[in-house]
Amino acid sequence: MSSRRGYPWQVLETEAGRVAAPSDAPVGEPGEQSPAGLGALLVATALLRIAAVGTGIAIVFRLTDLAGIRHNDVTIGLVGAGQALTEMVFAPFLARNADRFGRTRFLVGGPIIGALAVLLCAAGTQGLQIGAARLLEGVAAAAFVPVALGTVAAATVSNRGARARASSAFEGATLSGYAGGAALGAFTYHSLHRGAFFVLAGVYLIAAGVCLWLVPRVPPMPVSPLRRVFRAALGPGPLRAFLPGWVAVFALLGAFITHLASQLRQAVPGQNLNHHFDERLIGVLLDSWVALFVIGILLWTPVLARLGPARVMRRAVPGAWLILGTLLVINHTHLSLAPLLLPILALGVLWLAGFGPAAVAYLADCSEMLTADRSALMSFYTVTLAAGGALGSVIGGVATGLAHANGLIALGFVLSAITFLSLGPVMRYARAGFGTPGYHPPP
Repeated sequence: MSSRRGYPWQVLETEAGRVAAPSDAPVGEPGEQSPAGLGALLVATALLRIAAVGTGIAIVFRLTDLAGIRHNDVTIGLVGAGQALTEMVFAPFLARNADRFGRTRFLVGGPIIGALAVLLCAAGTQGLQIGAARLLEGVAAAAFVPVALGTVAAATVSNRGARARASSAFEGATLSGYAGGAALGAFTYHSLHRGAFFVLAGVYLIAAGVCLWLVPRVPPMPVSPLRRVFRAALGPGPLRAFLPGWVAVFALLGAFITHLASQLRQAVPGQNLNHHFDERLIGVLLDSWVALFVIGILLWTPVLARLGPARVMRRAVPGAWLILGTLLVINHTHLSLAPLLLPILALGVLWLAGFGPAAVAYLADCSEMLTADRSALMSFYTVTLAAGGALGSVIGGVATGLAHANGLIALGFVLSAITFLSLGPVMRYARAGFGTPGYHPPP
């Protein structure tokens, strides 16, 4: 068996290209022999993200319309953080029970709860009511996402190439969901206003149907005590070393998802990005950005299989600086020059795109520590996503309230720098051969 520094031994390919799962892998987990089921799960993941992101976009426009000239960025940030808060709190407990009682009921029940929450958003006429509905929507994501990630990790045990491809596919499905949600939320709200929420609830229900009829059922499995799961995640080791950087990058993502649409819709003298753009144009811009991310993921996938996740994450972060620098120039030059800067912006997006699949692959590698509790351990993806998203929504509201688009860009520089610096300990584990036989943590 050959190996490369920095990539766990559990995900190295054998000479024949097939790999035996570790002896402690729980019986009944779906493997590479069920690509159709894994594909259906990825479709459901994209649908869930379409519904969630579309709802978030529609809520931003709804709150803006309700407030009129009394529009408050902090209120939008707090409502956006509501979903992330419940997602973060409930994810470990729901994921553990998914392994314990069977994953299908959580994969189906999560989107159904999401549909109910979106209908409550449609009924809300005040920020507090809509925020309460978003809290319920966070439970939907907490029930679904960790279970989906645990299934992806189980399906790629011991195969480096398959894990890189599956991690890239998961991120591609997620980003496709962001693109579809941005477009659907913007266009349906422009056309239907409150009726947009009924369309988005329907998307949630389609995701539930896909999981019910097309994703293979996994029988209940014995699970470890929850304290063991938390000790594996939060005790000294490669996963805890990664958590600060992941929270920071999700805070960056949360700040831009929550506030970019609102900033583009406002008009602020002296800032070109605050230009009172039409909702449909905002949707097209966001979709174009996400499409570039998906292309970037495809380009990074063979590099991820070759270098391993830690090195790819560290190399991808500077792409954020190129994006933010270009946005800053666009914000303070004449808009007629913006088309000349778009290729540089696109390059930054392609550069940054490698971070997401590398992060998912890294967490999947860490899940080999507790193979019987994959969903519970993979729930820390959701925990960091929610914690970072909530943090980004709130501080993004403060930043945009102080300096509009300039504030959002400045916050992006700070958070991306924190991410880059936080990956230092992760790289030390990679250089020490994290996951290889005889591995010992560095002092």
